[in-house]
Amino acid sequence: MLDNPLISIIVPNYNHEKFLMQRLDSIFNQTYQNFEVILLDDCSKDNSRDILLEYYKRAQVTHCVFNEKNSGNTFLQWERGIALAKGEFIWIAESDDYCELNFLEKMVSPLIENREIGLSYCQSNRVNENGVVTGNWKSHTDNYKNRLFDNDFVINGTLFVENFLIKKNVIPNASALLIRKETLKLVGDISVEKKLRYCGDWLLYFKIALHCKVNFVHDNLNNFRYHSHSVIASAVRSEDRISIIDIDFIMRSKMISYLKTQKTVNKYSILKANKKVINNLKYEKGLFYIRNNKKLKGFGILLSIFNFFVRKYKFRKNLKMKFKKKLS
Repeated sequence: MLDNPLISIIVPNYNHEKFLMQRLDSIFNQTYQNFEVILLDDCSKDNSRDILLEYYKRAQVTHCVFNEKNSGNTFLQWERGIALAKGEFIWIAESDDYCELNFLEKMVSPLIENREIGLSYCQSNRVNENGVVTGNWKSHTDNYKNRLFDNDFVINGTLFVENFLIKKNVIPNASALLIRKETLKLVGDISVEKKLRYCGDWLLYFKIALHCKVNFVHDNLNNFRYHSHSVIASAVRSEDRISIIDIDFIMRSKMISYLKTQKTVNKYSILKANKKVINNLKYEKGLFYIRNNKKLKGFGILLSIFNFFVRKYKFRKNLKMKFKKKLS
């Protein structure tokens, strides 16, 4: 089955009764049909169970697992699904998202043609709770001057990390990618601590990319649904900016710890890029404290990046002065 490999589709669900049928129909009606489906439910309180049991009757569904107790961590569900998967490729198809019917066909093709590719992902539409497409995630990468994301590309994963993933997560949705299971095995444990439950997928992509090439398809084949009451949205509202920066620091320490265990040719370039991001985060954190009457804390942080602070603050000040002159 070299030209038609089995794909394991893992559908982790929690209280997504409203979107579940659209998700599952977009899976079962794919133009590429050699797949197994693994249905997982994390103790939903809605009618998800009834829907999942109905789809469990389909021949391509190999497992349907209902947790007796909510795990509180989507990555535990991912791990469970991966352990059950028999396919050459893994697709985590989030239960509130949906996709175009040629998604699998387009995503798997580069993986079949080039065994060095371990991760293949596409551009995603943004879809609100009412199913309205409000744009796509291209805007998330428009700040990169080389405009790489305007077209399809294949890139060495280590360069993908250095140029993109160490700076921010340019793969905003797990539903948008296929992963070669062979590559995933090289990463090992994918579990993350509770604090990183908002960004653990980013850490996983970082680790995977260090072992393979990455393929990107610029077509909008995935539809990523965002919710005003989602876990991430609630976190942004409830936790102040300092807490979010601190989570970023923890995340980066995990990335760098893993990087140091790998024989990565551009390791020092990645470390340099990471240091620049950390300095920017410390700069933001220091100024935040100063503006919120915690000057001692703020100046303490800025002193730790004194040379960076002087350069950046002077640049910002000069830029403001030039802008004011233009307006006057």
